[in-house]
Amino acid sequence: MTDYYLRTNTEEQMVEVFAAIGVEVSGIDGECHILDGQRIDIGWIGPVTRIVDEELVTDERFHANLRVSGELTAEQLAALPILDPPPSHPMRVWA
Repeated sequence: MTDYYLRTNTEEQMVEVFAAIGVEVSGIDGECHILDGQRIDIGWIGPVTRIVDEELVTDERFHANLRVSGELTAEQLAALPILDPPPSHPMRVWA
């Protein structure tokens, strides 16, 4: 299993990103899909708030998490706005 942390400027862009890899999302947190015979789980997050220097800071960009039970193709990976490096302390993780 591989986890990916994604970020786009808007929710509409995130919908387009998933469409580009062949997944029609409904924008509901916890969605599951089958993509090329493998299960993918989507954490639909939106803006995130974290503490920086004891103050709350909100990143208004759109965030989503993706868990893939197998492997994505090189083309699918290239279409995804994967955070690199991934967050050291993700706001949400898979249970």
